[in-house]
This record gives sequence, structure tokens and C-alpha cells, in this order.
Amino acid sequence: MLQHLFGYIQAKPVFSVIYTAICTIVIWLYKEFKMMKEKDTQNKLNRVQRKLDAHIKVEAAIARYQARPDGSGNLENLFEKLGECGSSFSEDIRKLIQGFYLRRDRESLATVMVLIQAEISRVDKQRNMLDSREVTGDAFDSVFKIFNPLKPILIIFAIFFTVLWFVSLAILENNIWDRVYLGTSFITVSLSIMFIFAISVVWMEGELVIREKWDTFLKLSMILSPLIMLLDWKLSILSLLAQIVAGIIIGKKLKSRIVVI
Repeated sequence: MLQHLFGYIQAKPVFSVIYTAICTIVIWLYKEFKMMKEKDTQNKLNRVQRKLDAHIKVEAAIARYQARPDGSGNLENLFEKLGECGSSFSEDIRKLIQGFYLRRDRESLATVMVLIQAEISRVDKQRNMLDSREVTGDAFDSVFKIFNPLKPILIIFAIFFTVLWFVSLAILENNIWDRVYLGTSFITVSLSIMFIFAISVVWMEGELVIREKWDTFLKLSMILSPLIMLLDWKLSILSLLAQIVAGIIIGKKLKSRIVVI
């Protein structure tokens, strides 16, 4: 079989050049994505560790103040820790802290304590998950780690050939509106697939949070809008518009929740 392959390559030098170029690109992409993945995992681990340390410091400061509210320096120490670590808190916790600043409300502080302890538990699980990816003795996990950089490469090739297929279909269409519907169908389906992929990644990282029914509706709109094309593919324009509106609203809501560590 190898002799036949070598013979074919010798007979087709153009095929040989293309084959060599593709192999070279795949190897280069694998190395780049492997380095990026390792660096990204390490950066995530560092951010999670800093966030965990910040929450633990504030937890200790709150516990110290609750045990001795009239103790010398306890309130000042609490204010100092809240100020140092405030950027790592969620919007809900920051609002409760602001209420405590204004009213010295111990009930608000007790609620902050509960939320911080819950966040410590969540972040600790996230850190353990990242640690397990870096250090693993399991054979399956080791193999998965080796093949993990291939996922973006496969996605790139899948996108390339899918785009090529849709372009070919569009060229064959004579009606300009059919080309428009085909293009919008491709875009809306692609957005749905990418959003599903993004949700899956966030869920695997343990960071997926559904805050309210409106959030759920927006996410489902991004994912399920293309299904209306089952009625008529001309509705792809309506599907795309629904995704654009949902995406803009989600983007604005995310900006208000971004926490810089």
C-alpha cells in the first residue's frame, strides 16, 4: 500500500507539494494551539487562585469583625480587605458591601459572608478542575490532553469546507434572493453552532450561571432561532435578526457584570 502511495506521489508532484504543505500547516497549528492552550490554562489557574485568595482574605476579615465588632482595628481591617479585594467580587456582593458602607448593616455583612463562602466553594472546585487537567495520571486523560489541540484545527478545516460548500451552492443559484437566503441561512446556523460551543465550554469550565428567566430566553433564542427555517428557509432573515438582537442584549448585560481581577 505504501509503495502505491509513494508511486502516486512521484507521478503527481503537485499532489506531493499540496500534501506536504497541508501536513506542515497541521503540525505548525498543533504546536501553536498546544502552546496557547497550556498558556491559557495557566493564566486561568493564576486568575482563579488570585480570586480564591481574595475571597478567603475577606472571609477572614468578616469573621474577625463579627466575632469582635468593637475590637480595636477590626472594622478598619475589614474596610481595608474589602477595598483591596473588591474588584474580584460579583455585582451582587458589591451592592451589599456598598449598603454596609452606608448603614453599617450587619445583616448585609452576614449575607456577604454567605455569598463569599459559596463563591469560595465554587472557585475552589474550578481550581481543582484546572489542576486536574495540568497534572493527571489517568491514561485516558493523558490521551485526551494530547489530542486536545487538534480540536481547533478540526474546527478550522470544518469551517473552511463548510464555507466552500455554501459558496458553491450560492454560485449555482440563479436568483439573487435565493443567494441572500442561502447566505443568511449559513450565518444564522453558524451563529447557533458557535453559541452552543461557547455555552459548552463555559459549562465545562464550571462558570455557567443562569441568573434569571430572561437570560435563559436570550440564550435559547441564540440557539433555537434557526429552527424556524424548517417552516420556510426565507425565515432565515428573521432568525438572524432575532440572534442579532439577543446577542446585543447579552453583550450589554455581560459588560455590566465583567469583573477584572
